[in-house]
Amino acid sequence: MDLTRTERRLLWTGTALAGVVHLLVPGLLLSSARLGYRRVLAVEFTPQERSRRRVRLLSVAFLAIAAALKRLLE
Repeated sequence: MDLTRTERRLLWTGTALAGVVHLLVPGLLLSSARLGYRRVLAVEFTPQERSRRRVRLLSVAFLAIAAALKRLLE
């Protein structure tokens, strides 16, 4: 698959942005998930005590993938 330079840049930048958001505002993401589950899936979602920590750990994965994408695609 051939990506333009802009598409490649958007790919790794978007991934890095997702990582930063997961790192900085895990509570907002969990609240959004709770609302989305309730309205779209009609189920109750209750984050556990360590949910924020797990969301922040996910940010590490996003940032590592973004760094790898930047290196591979640039």
